[in-house]
Amino acid sequence: MAATPMYQPDDHDGAANRADALDSIREFNASNPAHEDLWTRVHQTGDAVCRAVDERDAAQSDARKARDYHQTIQAEHPQRRAPLPRQALIAAVFVGLDAVACEFAAQALGNDQDQTLLWTALFLAVLAAGEVALGHYSERGGRAWRLLVAGLAAFVAGLGVLRFSYLATVGTAGALTALVGAVLFTAATAAFVVIGYRALRSAEKIKAWQARRRARQAEREVAAASHRVASLLHEHNRLIDAYISRIRVLLLGRFSSARLPQAEAFLRAHLAGRDPSDWAQTS
Repeated sequence: MAATPMYQPDDHDGAANRADALDSIREFNASNPAHEDLWTRVHQTGDAVCRAVDERDAAQSDARKARDYHQTIQAEHPQRRAPLPRQALIAAVFVGLDAVACEFAAQALGNDQDQTLLWTALFLAVLAAGEVALGHYSERGGRAWRLLVAGLAAFVAGLGVLRFSYLATVGTAGALTALVGAVLFTAATAAFVVIGYRALRSAEKIKAWQARRRARQAEREVAAASHRVASLLHEHNRLIDAYISRIRVLLLGRFSSARLPQAEAFLRAHLAGRDPSDWAQTS
């Protein structure tokens, strides 16, 4: 049910009031170019409000679609909800922690510093690729995943052999100390690989990440559009108040004290963009 206005004139009085109010607007605007300029800016701002409202509604519709799309994509992998960038960063950090252990293994193969760095980078790349591959095939399981686990375990063990070879060659504490050191570094490498794998295993899929980004961007666009509507409405109301405060002197000379509130209400509705022909029929 629509709201009941403060005044409900009959058809004759309503038509007379509208005519008097419109005559007052024309007379007031003609009396000074600043009055007409203010009247023009009121309506221009009103048009801007309407456009901003349309843009906000369109943004809200796009945001709803983006949220629905993201939720549909995410529903395919409900257990993978962790943000992909964060999980990838965690995996990268733990791969980086293997750099020292991989460098010890690379020392057994490199003849100089450049070769050692090259082998270290290669070892880290293999570990990182292994984590990504394990994460990719984790949900499929089966033979491919088991072969990856076996291959990565063999690679980590091979790094342990290289570390032992290097530590036994350069160390002076004996083979047992070299063995303990190699085992500890190998255990650390395996642990970091498992942590990295678990981080990637819980990360959202790339499509879900892209859909979530789009949904968040759509929400930001809605917020920006809503802020613009509120800002334009505030400006529109400010201009309307300014216009009515200036034309009130003229209205006082045309309307009685009983009819003045009705005239101002009609004038405000007219400036706000409401159809004057519907004013008297509101119920």
